[in-house]
Amino acid sequence: MNQKYQISSESLQVSIQENGAELCSVKDIKTGLEFMWDANPDIWNRHAPVLFPIVGKLNNNEIRINGQKYSMNQHGFARDMPFEPIEVYSDLLKFMLESNEETLKKFPYEFKFFITYQIVKNKVSITYSCLNQGQENMYFSVGAHPGFKLPLPQLDQYQIEFEYPEDLNRHLLKDGLFSGETESLGRQTQILPLNSALFLKDAIVLEGLKSTWLKLVQTETNFAVKLDFAGFPYMGIWAKLGAQDFICLEPWQGLADSIGFEGEISQKKGIHCLGPGSELSFTYSLEFSAG
Repeated sequence: MNQKYQISSESLQVSIQENGAELCSVKDIKTGLEFMWDANPDIWNRHAPVLFPIVGKLNNNEIRINGQKYSMNQHGFARDMPFEPIEVYSDLLKFMLESNEETLKKFPYEFKFFITYQIVKNKVSITYSCLNQGQENMYFSVGAHPGFKLPLPQLDQYQIEFEYPEDLNRHLLKDGLFSGETESLGRQTQILPLNSALFLKDAIVLEGLKSTWLKLVQTETNFAVKLDFAGFPYMGIWAKLGAQDFICLEPWQGLADSIGFEGEISQKKGIHCLGPGSELSFTYSLEFSAG
């Protein structure tokens, strides 16, 4: 049973499911507008999966830890595991995933991984915290993959606005791995107009942004989703090729492998090292406007 939990404010009603501690609904109370993708299995069967303990794809779907190879699918295992609700309030929910026999076969670290959702007015803050319960350094990545339903299913009616002018150099993927090539989507621009052709080469992956927030806007209305990602060094933007009715805005603390990478987990770009008994937290927030 995949139980759902709710938090709400005067502006929003939010649902999070036990499986993956995944944000599955954000509704504007006044208009009834749903902001989150509905996980249509014919298009993309997720709402907002959490990426842990890796972000992206591994070379040969393998990760090397202390000389040993472990199999792990793209984006890790947390998104497919039940989390335990450990704090339940009207405006805050906290979930926990603890290492167990199943996770240790894929990722030989003892940990507690927490996800906290808190709502204030029209903003939802999401915090990821990882606690190393083992006796050695733990290496991990974490990221978000929220999908937003577009009220008008036509990508070219939307754009992404950045806090500051940016050189938008995307890092190109080939079969889910970084090829080492880049492509410019604009120089010193604060606006990225959206269209399906942008995703012919998979996700748009950006790093080194000066902006600490970006905003998805519908150009003819006041519909907007503002993502504050201060402290997250990488940003993914993805829509399934051919799909016009949703888009994902993805703040990451980690990256997929490059083609041919065969190094240790400690050598992965964007990886975090967490000492024994230490805890590390990252927070991003989503602010919603129904227009």
